[in-house]
Amino acid sequence: MEKIRQISNELRDWIIDTLSKGVSPVVIADALIKKGFAPRFAYETLFRIVGKESIVTNEAVQEAYQSETPPIGKKGTVISTLDRDIKVLSRADKPFILHLDNVLSEAECDELILCSKERLLPSKIVDPKTGQEVTAPGRTSKGMAFSVHENNLIGKIERRIAALTDFPVENGEGLQVLNYDIGEEYKQHFDFFPPSKVDPEKGGQRVGTFLIYLNDVEAGGETVFPKAGISIVPKKGSAVYFHYGNSIGQVDRMSVHSSVPIKKGEKWVATKWIRQQAIY
Repeated sequence: MEKIRQISNELRDWIIDTLSKGVSPVVIADALIKKGFAPRFAYETLFRIVGKESIVTNEAVQEAYQSETPPIGKKGTVISTLDRDIKVLSRADKPFILHLDNVLSEAECDELILCSKERLLPSKIVDPKTGQEVTAPGRTSKGMAFSVHENNLIGKIERRIAALTDFPVENGEGLQVLNYDIGEEYKQHFDFFPPSKVDPEKGGQRVGTFLIYLNDVEAGGETVFPKAGISIVPKKGSAVYFHYGNSIGQVDRMSVHSSVPIKKGEKWVATKWIRQQAIY
């Protein structure tokens, strides 16, 4: 059987994402060889990716992402919800990133941590090849997820996020709480799904992430957007919203981000992923 000597854009993205999670290039190359790729082609491809050289694929070059301002970006510097005024601290447009203050009260942050503590498990990622949730060396936090409308506090936070973003509660995945201890991190990654893993029956593609900081971190734990040159320091009750999906189905690769290792103390965050359409 003739060996494979071309890769798709999707496979290239999977390789880059897997490398960012700490997997050895040799391990990835061996996996490609087992799938039928020519050994020399597999290793040369990995060496080029590690060296950031151009990789030729068997697909057309992806069109440049067309930036669009989401509804939250049109609301000014102070955004009023039913029960809270929220201040915009900073903004970037490419990629779209909004840093917000006073999203949750101190009491709400404390209650959310208390509700989640006994339910924490090792965090997982969505495998870009299988679509299944798996543990990965690049994500070393612990986490849990609430169901939508699980209790009064969760319902209140969901409605507040919906009011801020103009995306209905039904478009949001269940609120996830994550805890990072000393040395724990989440290496560079995207929040959107690989195109082949988008399920129109389950809300379609993710288009935005609402990340809320539930405590002050003594050292480390910043959320970093390397392609935008932005680093956000965790502050209790503040949040960052970044939007990476447009109306024509594109996703913004400039939205790649990471959570750097905790140097002192611990970090608690709550995450709400927003889909194109209603999930349920």
